[in-house]
Amino acid sequence: MPGTAPAPRREMLEEAGRLLLIGFEGDDAAEAVGLAEEFRPAGFVFFSRNYPGSPAALRSLLRGLADGFGRALGRPPLLAIDQEGGTVSRLPLEETSLPAASEMAALARDKGPGALEELSFRAGKALRELGFNFNLAPVLDVSAEGSYIGSRSFSGDPAEVTLCAAAFFAGQRRAGLLSCGKHFPGLGRAVADPHAELPVVEWDLGEAWARDLKPFRDLVARGLPAVMTTHALFRAVDPHLPGTISPRVVGLLKQDVGFKGLALTDDLEMGALAGVLPPGRTAWEAVAAGHDLALVCRRRESVADARDGILQAIRDYEITPRRLREAKLRLTKTLRLVS
Repeated sequence: MPGTAPAPRREMLEEAGRLLLIGFEGDDAAEAVGLAEEFRPAGFVFFSRNYPGSPAALRSLLRGLADGFGRALGRPPLLAIDQEGGTVSRLPLEETSLPAASEMAALARDKGPGALEELSFRAGKALRELGFNFNLAPVLDVSAEGSYIGSRSFSGDPAEVTLCAAAFFAGQRRAGLLSCGKHFPGLGRAVADPHAELPVVEWDLGEAWARDLKPFRDLVARGLPAVMTTHALFRAVDPHLPGTISPRVVGLLKQDVGFKGLALTDDLEMGALAGVLPPGRTAWEAVAAGHDLALVCRRRESVADARDGILQAIRDYEITPRRLREAKLRLTKTLRLVS
């Protein structure tokens, strides 16, 4: 029909899908494999709702998903989970449980960072044996008085955050898990919760370089494979755009900090952005800004919206071939670390 847009080529669908890390509703591997075949994502993020009731059932779910994903897409999936410890623990299993970051910091002060590393290793080993390969932790935010981040932060001292996060990262790496530092460039001074609204963070960039950015700089130097940005407005970096869609914020990470790994957004369905911009727009703007993966963690409709927005942006060269190549290279290098 005249005026009808041509159907996207399979290669274009692959390019668009590979820029997404997605969630799903249930605990059925066939359902998730169907989503993988339809949307061709980089992988999946798991939540409490996906736990099928027993470790054996979870291992079977993850094995079935990994096998089906590999057959359908010809590449391994990222199988990610938020298992920070404390209030952010997605599995009701003792062997994968961790205390809150603030409690882990107390352990490191009492018994040394090696004790924290061993704790991280044991939980990470249990996650790896279940079938996960990616933990969206540790939190690198340096807490401040009144911060919403609370006990999810190791400390208000950037040196202590670095020490504890490095031990956590070392334990996860020994277990064969990828780690992801978050929430760049630092939510420690945010009062508002980005799950509900957009925080505005005011700091001097020079001071933040020595304080809020120190854990990120130090962990990147140690080989941290992934970093997650945040839905917040950092006026000293970009007075107009939140970090999720800001080329300046991603540039601070990739150019100034020198990060060579995988740059992720936080969940695009969170209230800070979802009430203002649909995932179809934030997803492509996030990728165009320099993110290598956009997270859409629940609704199939939001995943479809994000994928379609990215597809259109590829067609319109809003996402350039060079940006696509860089994102693909960073994902491929990251997957090799757990293959």
